[in-house]
Amino acid sequence: MSYLELADGVPLYYEDHGSGPAVLLIHGWTMNSTFWGQNVGALSESNRVITVDLRGHGLSGKTDDGHTLSQYARDIRALLQHLQLREVSMVGWSMGTAVILSYVQQFGCDLLRSAAFVDQSPRFLDGEGWDFPLLGGYSTTDLAVFAQGVRYARPSVIKPFIAACFAETPPDEVIDAVYAETTKMATSAALSVWYDMAYADLRPVLRELTVPTLLMYGARSKIFPGDLDEWLADRLPKAQVARFDHSGHAPFSEEPDKFNQTLGAFLRT
Repeated sequence: MSYLELADGVPLYYEDHGSGPAVLLIHGWTMNSTFWGQNVGALSESNRVITVDLRGHGLSGKTDDGHTLSQYARDIRALLQHLQLREVSMVGWSMGTAVILSYVQQFGCDLLRSAAFVDQSPRFLDGEGWDFPLLGGYSTTDLAVFAQGVRYARPSVIKPFIAACFAETPPDEVIDAVYAETTKMATSAALSVWYDMAYADLRPVLRELTVPTLLMYGARSKIFPGDLDEWLADRLPKAQVARFDHSGHAPFSEEPDKFNQTLGAFLRT
């Protein structure tokens, strides 16, 4: 078990597998590095694969401080510097993609070789002329209702959200197991970063991501329905699309073999 003590004393848990070009896998909101379990083995056959639990998540230190996309990105940079990594390919699932964009917003493409987005929008809230908000429509009222549910009836809100992440609803025991992992993050911390992410608008950052970028999106995503991947491809300088026809919000889990092969091929080029 490896930990990096961050500047504010929070221990950041990470794992380091394989050798070769460096790949950093960044998980989604309230999740952790265990969700990459079906990907690390295949990817580490020809890459150095690093997984991380963002602060407050998984096995990393619990704190009420720093639960913003910008601080998560600074924590990631601290990890890259600690491991003396250069030319890193960052792969972000859901919130992990927002962390990548926040990294680029603060540091440009320094230390980056490439990036991969896994089913995430650069803006959650509704807006005039905006076709790709969370769930196909997400107002400030929706945000307030969701937050109240998380605060006072967390399982009744999060378990349906977990179910919606998949094209086909998983068995109850799978949803319960995923929910148990999410409870490793305190409710207050989870809400802090959710609000930060919900009010973020990272669309202006897209043009600054000048490294090759792979867009890995589920054709059956309920979390971000529509052709968001094509919209992003038109605005990112060096993007290519990989559509997963049988997946929702989690193609790395729903179609792991195709995911590993597609990402592996991208990393080789």
